[in-house]
Amino acid sequence: MRQVVFGWYPVVWEELLIWRRRFWLYFTVYMLSPLIFLLSFGYGAGQRFKLLMPRGLSYLEFLVPGVVALAIFNNGITSVTVRLFYNRLHFKSFEAYRLAPMAEAVLWLGYTLAGALRGLLSGSIVLALALLCVPGFRVSFTGLPWLVACAFAAGAFGVFLGLSLRSFDDQTLISEFIVVPMTFLCGTLIPLERLPGVLQHLVWLLPLTPATAVLRASLTGNSVPWLAVGLLAGWTLLFAALGWWRLKRNEE
Repeated sequence: MRQVVFGWYPVVWEELLIWRRRFWLYFTVYMLSPLIFLLSFGYGAGQRFKLLMPRGLSYLEFLVPGVVALAIFNNGITSVTVRLFYNRLHFKSFEAYRLAPMAEAVLWLGYTLAGALRGLLSGSIVLALALLCVPGFRVSFTGLPWLVACAFAAGAFGVFLGLSLRSFDDQTLISEFIVVPMTFLCGTLIPLERLPGVLQHLVWLLPLTPATAVLRASLTGNSVPWLAVGLLAGWTLLFAALGWWRLKRNEE
């Protein structure tokens, strides 16, 4: 039991040491992309999107939670995927954890929490930017626990992907077939209702779609759609099972 509670700490501690050396670099990188989305879509194309918004929302009110969800998932997934890839195939440091008396579930939890921390940092930066740059925008504190839930799901997804990579080309495939579609099709930048009919249903097969729906409702103080919560929980459990399976398979 003690190993389960504290065994993940070395993995997260390694992440914190990296943060200490490069915090301001990460801060700048995590701020740049969301700022571009807020400026180009929110203040640029957003004026043309006013008539497309559901329930009378302004486009900026719609956009900010979507960019928060996007930042959490993109950075949470990418950071742990790249870290696992290099530790496994380039630096070979991942084997040190495998040789340690650490259960697969504990190792999985450590890397998942490391990815979740990156996601939370990037999401918090976006919220801070929104509070500073978007007039009248307010954040409901009831949405903060859902930030953690979405970050954990992103970290679990990243662990599975990082354990599945076999070459540099695989990183490109993940970007093109997972990250890019999630960026533009999961209700982050435009309402799902404005997508073509069949696509409105297919995008729910991507984990960012329920995460965006949950964050958009909770951060704006509205009731959380429990169907989206169930989907997000289901994705998280699936990623946990797949990540544990990949760990067991790599050991063999």
